[in-house]
Amino acid sequence: MSVLRLGRALNALIERSPDFIFYRARYWQHHGRLCDFRAPRLFSEKIFHRMRYPRPVYSYLADKVAVRRYIAATVGERYLVPVYLVCEEVCADTFQRLPASFVMKANHSAGQVRIVQGKERENPEALARLAGEWLASNFATRYREKHYQAIRPKILFEKALLSDGLPPDDYKCNVFNPGDGAEPFVFIQHMRGRRECPTQDIYLADWRVAPFVRLGKTTSATPVPRPPLLDEMLRIAKALAAPFGYLRVDFYLYQGRLYVGELTLTPAAGAYRFDPAEWDERLGEKFGWPERVTLPVGDRPVDDEHRP
Repeated sequence: MSVLRLGRALNALIERSPDFIFYRARYWQHHGRLCDFRAPRLFSEKIFHRMRYPRPVYSYLADKVAVRRYIAATVGERYLVPVYLVCEEVCADTFQRLPASFVMKANHSAGQVRIVQGKERENPEALARLAGEWLASNFATRYREKHYQAIRPKILFEKALLSDGLPPDDYKCNVFNPGDGAEPFVFIQHMRGRRECPTQDIYLADWRVAPFVRLGKTTSATPVPRPPLLDEMLRIAKALAAPFGYLRVDFYLYQGRLYVGELTLTPAAGAYRFDPAEWDERLGEKFGWPERVTLPVGDRPVDDEHRP
């Protein structure tokens, strides 16, 4: 049996295994060691713990429709990407109600996104079938990020933030709250060129190049200038992340305004690996633990006892 076929067979076996095997095997595949679920210490261990033992509030934040309420209540509606339509069923006629360009995405997953630059060039039946496949999918089973399981599937249609047909750069603010009154620690992943030659560079809050990189990602040849609105970006990210030991807040900078793309609790399903490797431990120390979260949203809290 070839190495490739052996790897596929092993992955298939892991995917069918019970939780106590699955999470340990996946962690070993990514990090080459055992995960301590009883007393997680490393950044990667704490992310895997979130995946295996999610709090109900995580489902609320991962829902791309529901989370808009938290963002609006915390930092204001001006940071929301405008939404044209949200629905639980999509048919060819649905697209008649939309403008010429838009972004179609699922609320209960990651990566199920389609940018439509001109709907007159699209097949509405094909788009409806794609939306239907997304609605029927169970993203929670892919890497067992269990907090996705409680999200009721919907399709949302957002304004397309495009310049010359291209989406803006991503700024992913990773906010760590150590607790005990300590200042948050932030590093920012700057991602650009997704459609051609994607790069990912990591900067600290003052836009100095970070002393670590993410393994497996291509970096730019030279650092990019400090982005406009960086101070505002950091302020918004810290406000949204304040109740958590760690939260990633994703931004777009478009036509002189900031938009929050989404909030992420388990980035890359725990597969982040750093060079130097010691940063897994150093970031874990900055990740306040254990977490107990209550979010004051609307007329009642969303917390460990209240499902969204």
